[in-house]
Amino acid sequence: MKLTLLGTGCPSIDYKRCGSANLICSKKTKILIDCGSGVTQRLNESGHSSAEIDALLLTHLHTDHVIDLYQLIMSSWHSDRDTIWKIYGPKGTKKFVDQIFLAWKNERRLRISYEKRKSIKALKYKVFEFNKTGSINIKDIKFKYFEVDHKPVPFAYGFSFYNNKKKLTISGDTRPCESLMKNAENSDVLLHEVFIEYEMNKTSKLRTKKTLHNVKEYHTPSNLVGKVAKLTNCKKLVLTHFVPTRFNVSKLKKIVKKDFGKDPIIGEDLLTINI
Repeated sequence: MKLTLLGTGCPSIDYKRCGSANLICSKKTKILIDCGSGVTQRLNESGHSSAEIDALLLTHLHTDHVIDLYQLIMSSWHSDRDTIWKIYGPKGTKKFVDQIFLAWKNERRLRISYEKRKSIKALKYKVFEFNKTGSINIKDIKFKYFEVDHKPVPFAYGFSFYNNKKKLTISGDTRPCESLMKNAENSDVLLHEVFIEYEMNKTSKLRTKKTLHNVKEYHTPSNLVGKVAKLTNCKKLVLTHFVPTRFNVSKLKKIVKKDFGKDPIIGEDLLTINI
């Protein structure tokens, strides 16, 4: 398996870090996890195409993880995709996707009618909504989904992927929780979000002390993410979803290494890791 980080940012705009998105590739399978802002551009930069994706998995329905869903699907049609989309996500995903498609219904009809492409299968989709936990096979990759704690978001998930006796776990957005640590146990790679609390200590016109407190409360701060990784006994820790997107890299590594015992990998857009 190969993991490519397509977007390592957060809701804040940063041209170096696009919205949340990751690509997992094996010999037979390509799975996209989340589709934040800029996902189609990053796919193109990485040498892949939206036309090639076997399945789209959504960790949760926050905008920074799903905002480019319609762009992803439309770009796949323009890239000659001739298969329907398989979309896996939390409860509410089908309604969410249906509403997006309804909003663009007239524009889509006009394109289909006028452009006369040979197939419109790329503009069709089937949605599978997760239970609390379960496992699914997509060609030669098996993945297990499990709930994580991103409350007040009602349904948020992490994933563990298995291929060729290797295991990759993706945390999704979560505060430290038992479910994540249990399911990430003995992973070859743990891809985990991080809230860099020492960089997020300033208020602004719209960002109050309560704002800072609440955002931190449903993410994993940098002074805990190393402990989480240590408890999972993962071989490699890769950090992503940086809040904020600009920070002192050396300081972050030092803080996390103190608890993890090893240097974490600081994720960057388009970084590819062999698993």
